[in-house]
Amino acid sequence: MDQQRPGNRLRGPRAVLVGLAGLGVIAGLTLRTAEYPGALPPGTPDPELDLGLRLVCAAAVLIAVTLAYLTFARHQDEPLAMASLPGLVVTGVILRHLVVTLPGVTRIQPAARVVPGAGTWVLLVSGVAMTAAGLAAAFAVRRAG
Repeated sequence: MDQQRPGNRLRGPRAVLVGLAGLGVIAGLTLRTAEYPGALPPGTPDPELDLGLRLVCAAAVLIAVTLAYLTFARHQDEPLAMASLPGLVVTGVILRHLVVTLPGVTRIQPAARVVPGAGTWVLLVSGVAMTAAGLAAAFAVRRAG
C-alpha cells in the first residue's frame, strides 16, 4: 500500500483553486470594472478596463488553466508552481487599472466620482488567489526536493 506524502494530498486543492481563480477572472472580465454616475464629458478617457488589458487577462487564464491541467495529468506540482506568473499578470493589470487609470479620470472630471466596479475586485481577488496557489506549489516542490 502506497503512502502519500502530505504535499501530494494538497496538489489537487491547489490546482482546483487555480482553476476556480481562472473562472473568477472570466467572471470579472464580464462585470463592469468602473462605476460612475452620469455621463463623462467629451474627451474623457473611458474608465472601464480596455480591450487590450482584458485580452491579456484572458490569456493569463488560459495559461493558468493549462498549468492546472498539467498538474493533474503529470501528478507533479512543478507546472502549478508556474501559475504564480499568470496570477501576477492579472494582479498587475488590475493594480494598474486601480492606481493609474481611475485616479487619472477623477482628476480630469472630479464630479464623475469614478470608483472601481465589482469586476475590478473579482479580478484582483482571483489574481491574488492564482499567485498564492502557485507560490504554495513552488514551496511544496522546494520542500520535496
